[in-house]
Parts: sequence; structure tokens; C-alpha cells
Amino acid sequence: MAFDLDKAFQLDIAQMNLKKAHTLVFKLHGEPKMPFVIWLLENPNSIVALPGKISLLHHDYIHILLDRGISSQDEAFVIGFTMGNDLKTNQLHLFIYQFFAKFIYPAPYNFSNLDFMSFKLGFIYGRNIKFKQINEINFEIYQNETIGFLRDFFGINTDRYKVLQKY
Repeated sequence: MAFDLDKAFQLDIAQMNLKKAHTLVFKLHGEPKMPFVIWLLENPNSIVALPGKISLLHHDYIHILLDRGISSQDEAFVIGFTMGNDLKTNQLHLFIYQFFAKFIYPAPYNFSNLDFMSFKLGFIYGRNIKFKQINEINFEIYQNETIGFLRDFFGINTDRYKVLQKY
């Protein structure tokens, strides 16, 4: 029987608490400098932010809970997920976000056609899990909970959409 390194790493992540998992996964990459136009549409401190808005730290937590990396497709999936999971998101919000992601966001933050496919898959998945408004959760109270517990608690099943990732 072959040893699956990816599976072993996922098991370790699922057993880590949120704080430790974040340190392991994201502290290696450093804090990105966020362009103002992205901050304007996605940060909860912006008065014109779209539904699904979330702080960068909590956005990182969603990456971990969804078992997504840092590729442009992963980023698109996570953004789609948070927008889809926010019940305030409507067709106008989607149009605005997609317009900006295609024509206004600077490289490497702008979306390709493949990124838009990931965004839509994330949106659908976010819309379909039972727990809503995950972008409004105070994750600080969950710092010591394991990733596996939090996935169960929020109804996130990473196996459910992994088949769709391989398009």
C-alpha cells in the first residue's frame, strides 16, 4: 500500500486547531499588499464592500476550512464561496464583482476564464451548505477548535466538491 503524502498532510491539518493551521499554512507566504480597488469591494471596513466581504485573516481561515491553496483558482473559489454563502448577494452584486475581477482588478488579481469557473463552483457550494453568513463569524472564538471539528460544525465537506476541482 502506497503512502499518500497529500492525504497524510490533510489529516494533520484536520486535527490541528485553527490558529496552528493558519500559522503553518499562511505565515510562510507573508502578508500580501492588497490593491485599493480590491479592498474597496471585499473588505468589511469599506462602505461599498459587496456581500461576502470578509477580513483577510478570516478569508485565510476559509481557505483552510475549504482545503484550498493559494492559486488563482483557489482564490476565486473562496471568494465565490463567501459571496454565495452570504444571503444578501444578488445578481447585481455578482455582475459588479465579475466586471471588476475581469476588467478592473490588476494582475495577478484579475480573473481568467478558469478562475471564473472556480468562482462559480465556489458560489454554488457556498449557497448550498446549510450554515449561512460564514463571512460574519467571529473566528477568534474558534481558535482552539480543530479544523475537522469546524468543518463538521459549519457543514463543509471538502470531498463533496473535490471531484469538480479536476475539470
